[in-house]
Amino acid sequence: MLLETTYGKPKNYQKGKSLVGRPFSIFKIFKMRGSSSPRFFIESTNLAVDYHKELQSDLDAAMIEIRRNGIIVHINVKLQIFEWMIPYYQLVLYKTNEYFSIHAHGRFLQFTLDKSHIEHLKFINKLVFEKESHMSQYHFIDGR
Repeated sequence: MLLETTYGKPKNYQKGKSLVGRPFSIFKIFKMRGSSSPRFFIESTNLAVDYHKELQSDLDAAMIEIRRNGIIVHINVKLQIFEWMIPYYQLVLYKTNEYFSIHAHGRFLQFTLDKSHIEHLKFINKLVFEKESHMSQYHFIDGR
């Protein structure tokens, strides 16, 4: 679910917040050593956020926040602010040497990994761990 949360826009968070769950407690955030990522710089996307690679600026970045049942991607494109809420069961992550991308709902957001690669890698590992621990509580039919 993609919401525009630019200042002055009407906000309807209830459906989205119930999709990804409440934030973690302060104790859990300290234990995890933070629940939000450093800034990721956007390389490409097919989200409806009016992003153009030719008109890219340093303001075009995103931050990922880990929640109980999913993530919220806070996207800043020019002067607009968006929140993309993704539950864990729809979240797919890809990482190569140059790029990190998030896929869900038939949409994607691709980031470059250049300057602070070590901090990004620590956060990606934390995100994968949280997704696996959340998905481990469900039992899936194997098909055999």
